Amino acid sequence: MEKSRRKHIKYSEGQWFAVPLKDGGYALGIIVRGSYKTKGGLGYFFGPRYEGVPDERETWLKKPSDAILIAWFGDLGIIWGRWPLIPSTRPFRRAEWPVPKFKNIDPVNPHKGWLVEYRQDLNGWELPKRTRCNAEDLEGLPEDGIYGYEAVEIALTHLLSEK
Repeated sequence: MEKSRRKHIKYSEGQWFAVPLKDGGYALGIIVRGSYKTKGGLGYFFGPRYEGVPDERETWLKKPSDAILIAWFGDLGIIWGRWPLIPSTRPFRRAEWPVPKFKNIDPVNPHKGWLVEYRQDLNGWELPKRTRCNAEDLEGLPEDGIYGYEAVEIALTHLLSEK
């Protein structure tokens, strides 16, 4: 029996894509670090909720400061075709899309945590610098960790249903 072959979807930094929401519609995302070779990377994700897959025009309207979620994610949503790629002529400039500082809160002592810092010139998965600190000093930073594609969909659905 012959194995069915999936078309290998190649993507790289600056690739825009749509993320389906669990209760209908789509959010918009861009990969700012990583590629198909790293099996995912760092994404910036945006609202509002779109009824259909957003078009290229929407990619030109987004700024990093508009992101409602910044997260490391796996790429199965892209590879399996669940997250449609959105072609865009918008030039991608790494410096405009920084790797933010992240936080990890200690599950045993929620008053403590770690400031997590990745290099800006990151080219794949690397270990970050971690500094122990008070949790209150970490407020407002995105949570460190890797989201599976469904976790991204759930998080965005929740964030966009609050608005």
